[in-house]
Amino acid sequence: MKRLLFFLTVLMLGRPAMALEVEHIIHTTVGPFETSQETLVYKFFGANGYDVKTGIKTLGTFDTLYPFSADYHAYGTYNKSQFLPQDYYYETQSRFRHRTKRIVYKNGVPQYRISTKGEKKRQDDIIIDEQYDNSNDLLSTFSELIHKIVTDGSCDFERFSFDGKHYSRSKVKFLGFENIHTPFFSGNAMKCQYHLEVLDDAEAGFMLSKDEPVYFWALQDQKTKAWFLARILVEKTPFGKMESLTTSIKVKP
Repeated sequence: MKRLLFFLTVLMLGRPAMALEVEHIIHTTVGPFETSQETLVYKFFGANGYDVKTGIKTLGTFDTLYPFSADYHAYGTYNKSQFLPQDYYYETQSRFRHRTKRIVYKNGVPQYRISTKGEKKRQDDIIIDEQYDNSNDLLSTFSELIHKIVTDGSCDFERFSFDGKHYSRSKVKFLGFENIHTPFFSGNAMKCQYHLEVLDDAEAGFMLSKDEPVYFWALQDQKTKAWFLARILVEKTPFGKMESLTTSIKVKP
């Protein structure tokens, strides 16, 4: 559940061409159920720094059955060739367990992770698998995707990511532009297809089959030209169709 909700939250877009802060409020339903509310604050500092924070909280029936909340944070720098994380941290709370994880980087290379589960704490050095070299955390990976959307006008993208323990592969395909209308936003949106494959943990997914496509539609704010996600759609989950809609955005130059 947390991997799916995390994906819904981080897929919100800002514009890195200038110093900018974009805040999103997103509401998710699955089948007839109200599922969660997500927030995202995404900041770009000029042309070389980023900072992103996300928050998730289950709602309604899902909060009764699968109560879950989480906060994620990543920041770092970027240049023309790559994104270089400095720190990644998350904290989650389910019905029975509290967890945290921090990945500490040096020049964009992960050095060690600090994890807690309840009262237990451990620190582990990170040994990088060379075949997945230059794999950033998922939040930093999405920062790179944002940059591509803004600079190339396309979301065609493929990158390996690393959460300190497992590697995954994100694939995004640009499907063209399509007029959309939601209760909150409308316009000519960039339509993309997203696929997340966890490479070394076959059981890591929940609710979302690795073969089930995820579609998203990104719009530009008319005033600021900042990109944001208007809609996410997954046609099939064990509970029915999943849809996430951005209900409001705030853009601060």
